Amino acid sequence: MTQIRTVGVVGAGTMGSGIAQKMAMEGVGVVLVDQGAAYLEKARKAIEGLLEEGQKRRVLRPEEARATLKRMKFTTDLAELKDVDLVIEAIFEDEKAKKELFSRLDAVVGPDALFASNTSSLSVAELARSTRRPSRFLGMHFFFHPVKNRLVEVIPIAGTDPAALAAVLALARATGKTPIEVKDCPGFAVNRFFVPWLNEAARMLEDKTAGMATIDAAAERAFGISMGPFALMNATGVPIACHA
Repeated sequence: MTQIRTVGVVGAGTMGSGIAQKMAMEGVGVVLVDQGAAYLEKARKAIEGLLEEGQKRRVLRPEEARATLKRMKFTTDLAELKDVDLVIEAIFEDEKAKKELFSRLDAVVGPDALFASNTSSLSVAELARSTRRPSRFLGMHFFFHPVKNRLVEVIPIAGTDPAALAAVLALARATGKTPIEVKDCPGFAVNRFFVPWLNEAARMLEDKTAGMATIDAAAERAFGISMGPFALMNATGVPIACHA
């Protein structure tokens, strides 16, 4: 495979829907899958809201917003992924659930398709063992919010085909991302310094140095970011932060 033209995203939560939206905004055909129709409808409304926001801010034309939605398919049927070039798993951070999903995908998706996990803290190599295509498996760790945050960690494993890695890196760049290739190790790259930041915020709260709102406001002002550590943990999930 030299070029990825169609992408499937499994998991219609904040990250999954955001990844799907960004891909579609950049011209990629996307199939967004979730086992719950209600989650898909919530994702569709969230995407429409962000597209509307983009038009109000004049960074997106109405015809671009319409084209984005036309490139997207929302479904509860995994079989709709049978012809995609890449599947990005974006379900909750549970190793057993991810492995079970990839095993199911193996039987549905074409043999040439690539698999990627959006895991933030699990072993990519361990997840790859649940498939029959470890050479076509890697990690793609997107960051909140994936429509706006340009960074993505691309994590090959020892057996990843160099052509598969090159295709994923090319897709990331083509969709406006800044990919960094990192080793499959605990914390990858970003969490190695990001998690200590979260831990220090928790220690400050424990020591009664300041309240959550004050710590968040200080972090936003000092680092020029839109969300402080506690707001971010609430958005991405405290259990995920704890595991990381």
